[in-house]
Amino acid sequence: MTAEERVRILREAKPNSWVAFSGDESKVLAYGETYSDAIKAAEKLGESDPVMVKVPDNWSSRVFNHSH
Repeated sequence: MTAEERVRILREAKPNSWVAFSGDESKVLAYGETYSDAIKAAEKLGESDPVMVKVPDNWSSRVFNHSH
């Protein structure tokens, strides 16, 4: 999964929620209102160490800076 795909997934998720990615970050496993909800859902799918990402509550205050 590319960085752009991850950003798109996060932008489409409910604000202030959590997204659980697989340990290798190749796919989305679960979404949750809380950290606990998302991690439990990922663990039910067999992922013992998901990558957890908090969705911002307001994207307008976020700036993405890519230095090359």
